Amino acid sequence: MEHIVQFAIGIDDKTIQNRIEEHAYTDVLNKLTKEAVDSVFAHTSAYSREIMWKSLMENALQSFLEERKDEIIDKAANMLADRFQRTKKYREAMGDAIAKDGE
Repeated sequence: MEHIVQFAIGIDDKTIQNRIEEHAYTDVLNKLTKEAVDSVFAHTSAYSREIMWKSLMENALQSFLEERKDEIIDKAANMLADRFQRTKKYREAMGDAIAKDGE
């Protein structure tokens, strides 16, 4: 016995195009990154590649921290002061200091 089954597939070209465009940048960037890494480390073993990556990352992080040291310290100090000012002990101490100084 034969059965004839009909069905339709709806393909939304616009959705497919949008999805491709959304992921195209990331895909190209990942491919270029992989090619660059492979060319830089072409003549290395896995062990030496790991050591080289670690060294590169440490240097990049050290450079980043040195360039933004003052910003990081200011931000951390502001965050700490903001948190400290919200505590009950701070408010009590400030109240006592203001009462003592009369201001």
